[in-house]
Amino acid sequence: MNSLLEGQTFLFMWIGFLLLMTGGIAAFFLWAIRSGQFSHQDRARYLPLASGIPMGDESDVERQQEHGSRL
Repeated sequence: MNSLLEGQTFLFMWIGFLLLMTGGIAAFFLWAIRSGQFSHQDRARYLPLASGIPMGDESDVERQQEHGSRL
């Protein structure tokens, strides 16, 4: 008796897996396009440059110093 890793069974399993994953990726990509996930590419280009640690008000800083916590 052949095991699952021999011959045509292994090939058909890989082809089925390939078709399933390709269909899933295509469905996800079409959903992303239809829902507008790629609509603000100009804004997304600058998001890493604008990120940073937001400064809290003085009461937050004093509270952290009292408890001995650090950022």
